[in-house]
Amino acid sequence: MKIILLDSILGLGKKSQIIEVKPGYARNFLIPKNKGIIATKKNLHILKQKFLEKKSKLLDLLNKAKLRLKKFNYIDKIIIKAKAGKTGKLFGSIGKNDILKKLQEIGFEITKKEIKLPKGGLKKIGEHNITFQFHEKILVKKIINIINTE
Repeated sequence: MKIILLDSILGLGKKSQIIEVKPGYARNFLIPKNKGIIATKKNLHILKQKFLEKKSKLLDLLNKAKLRLKKFNYIDKIIIKAKAGKTGKLFGSIGKNDILKKLQEIGFEITKKEIKLPKGGLKKIGEHNITFQFHEKILVKKIINIINTE
């Protein structure tokens, strides 16, 4: 009996995969537990539609991320002012919120999860390479310059 899996099952297959199983296994386990449906023409058509919708959404997200990357590349350097001691160590640290606020002041919209800080916050004055991730395939590094306010 041909079944379309609705969930990934270890040893059987991945989600949306069409597999061949014994009729009893399908009737008694997969179908009642909503882990699979019978592979009819109608269900196969629905599966193809969902696949195409998902593919178009992913492509749309990638295109939006590319547009944001183009806008982000116009930003040359990000300069953040903070109080620091004589040795160059900051009183506190610069975190994702501070970078987020600075980019919003410049006029670029970004979310916290798109900022990847190395080892937590930035704790010293100077230039720091920060990675920004707009999409799983789109990573860009920018220099953030932290200067003393005194």
